[in-house]
Amino acid sequence: MEIRVLRYFLMIARTESITKAAEALHITQPTLSRQIRELEEEIGTDLFLRDSRKIRLTPEGYLLKERAEEILELTDKTMEDLRASSDKVEGMITIATGLIRSTDLLTRMITEFRKQYPHVRFTIMTATADTIRYQLHRSLIDFGVMLEPVDLTGLSFIRFPEPETWNLLVRTDDPLAEKESVCAEDLYDRELILPFRGPLVSELYRWLKKDPDELNVICYNALGGTAAHVVNNSHAVSLNVSGSLPFLDAGQIKILPLSPPLTGRSSIAWKRDSVQTEPAKRFIDFVSCFPGMENV
Repeated sequence: MEIRVLRYFLMIARTESITKAAEALHITQPTLSRQIRELEEEIGTDLFLRDSRKIRLTPEGYLLKERAEEILELTDKTMEDLRASSDKVEGMITIATGLIRSTDLLTRMITEFRKQYPHVRFTIMTATADTIRYQLHRSLIDFGVMLEPVDLTGLSFIRFPEPETWNLLVRTDDPLAEKESVCAEDLYDRELILPFRGPLVSELYRWLKKDPDELNVICYNALGGTAAHVVNNSHAVSLNVSGSLPFLDAGQIKILPLSPPLTGRSSIAWKRDSVQTEPAKRFIDFVSCFPGMENV
């Protein structure tokens, strides 16, 4: 199974058309069709369901699409890493981060780092902690910024200095919007939106002093921006960390502090005992010495 053919397969899966895929790949349609037939023969199963209008993936095709995307992402990153393995410090550093307050400090560190190493480029993506851990352990990214508690087994990490503060999102016309802060009892009869990730939900259940079946949770949310839309279009309220909504429209949504306060910590992590590129090594050293960062 060749990398080139996997790229062909993914292009067909995305366009749902042999003709469009061939045009995008700058090869002839018969050549592309032959390559896919040979791939199906090699695997021993059909990858596409073909009809007169478009072609669709079979269940086996969906499985290959998921694995092929990982293979090609890792292949492309490996090529970037190999290009970076020279005396000159240049190359790409890939970081995935949640929507948290520490992202602001992360971007400031990147700005300062590039003053010393202007030939190093960064790819920054937003993801949930579970996705970040998955990508770190498979070397698909160099670093991940995650809100604790999170399983850091197999990872090295450094903690950010500032705490991540939990708060409540409500509509500006909600009765709770008149309060200066909210306590757990204010939420017992409300429709709630909570984080998707289990360890964070457990922290919130402890703060609420209630078991899950005693609360009216209508939605579990992975990223804060989505929660704001749900709040704006319903009577629900959402518990979020303050950094998840830096550009919130204050005319529609109000952020209320919790009483007593609930805070957490966040960390930047990387795969332990893995071979790091020179830019990644320099970035680890830079972050370790950055004022306030807590080496663990």
